[in-house]
Amino acid sequence: MKKTVRFNENVQIYWEPIHLSYDLHLSRKSIFVQHYADKLRYERLLSPILSPEHREKIKVNTILNLFMSIMY
Repeated sequence: MKKTVRFNENVQIYWEPIHLSYDLHLSRKSIFVQHYADKLRYERLLSPILSPEHREKIKVNTILNLFMSIMY
């Protein structure tokens, strides 16, 4: 079965309020740094224990659990 991708033509753009842009910029930057540090720590701790396939499965499950806890 051939899969096709269809893009929505009614695109909506949501701009950040000017008065919040600096605070939002700082929050995104700090989250990225923390996630990067977590990723490095995760790789350092689990690489001697698990194979790359198992590490990837754990990473995906961890990310999904994090998003599910945020969304619900």
